[in-house]
Amino acid sequence: MAFCAGLGLPFVLVALGLERSARALAFLRRHRLAVMRAGGGMLVVLGLALVTGVWSQWAAWLQGLLTGGTPFVPVV
Repeated sequence: MAFCAGLGLPFVLVALGLERSARALAFLRRHRLAVMRAGGGMLVVLGLALVTGVWSQWAAWLQGLLTGGTPFVPVV
């Protein structure tokens, strides 16, 4: 019985998750233009941050925020 449950349970869970994922995919299909524009905008912001050097400041700030300590700043 344990073997059957262990074998069948993943399939049951995947089947239950399909409806939810189908709704999420339907939302993305309806709003694909906005999703593409938002992604493109984020890529532009990331590129500008990398070129100007702001990205390393953001990364150091996030590291300090997540670790609760002072950020690691590499010596170049």
